[in-house]
Amino acid sequence: MAALFLSAVPPSQAAPIHIAPPRIFHRTIRAATPQLGAPGLLPAGPDQPARPWVEGVTPPLENRLFDATYKTLPSHNVLKVYVFDTKAYESAGIRFSARVPHEARDLGRSEMSHEAVSLIRTTFDEFPELQTLDVWATIPVPKSELTQVENTVFSVSADRDTYLSIRDKQLSDQEFLEAFGRVWVAPEIPQ
Repeated sequence: MAALFLSAVPPSQAAPIHIAPPRIFHRTIRAATPQLGAPGLLPAGPDQPARPWVEGVTPPLENRLFDATYKTLPSHNVLKVYVFDTKAYESAGIRFSARVPHEARDLGRSEMSHEAVSLIRTTFDEFPELQTLDVWATIPVPKSELTQVENTVFSVSADRDTYLSIRDKQLSDQEFLEAFGRVWVAPEIPQ
């Protein structure tokens, strides 16, 4: 049908086709490596491979959250960030890898707890508009057992009010997380 339509348009009336020169294309597309400090350079969202860590509904805020939290985990990765903004209430989620890249090991409970505390502190200190934060750690599932892309092994739900009440107290990572009352660790993770 389209061929019939196109053949009915004389070439003199057809719209011109503009092709971007390769140098412009290469200047526009960036590598998937995070460009810390420059969140406005690239589009974001699940359909944008340049920033695959952003999956929620507010990409500019998610880019800022990713940039702020990525540097708090120097030995491994923040994988995804989600921010939901209703103008009256904002919440966020951060998923990080519990597998240390380039090493044949996964993080233990105390390491995951320490990472979660760092992410909670950074998020609530740098984003005063956020009211709640969910943090979870995942590890890759062996291909032979692949039923989903990853396996959640740790999660905590934090709220701003509780955070403000414990922020300046000298608490261990475990005590800090337990103050939120919503911590889960997979049974296969050693205690």
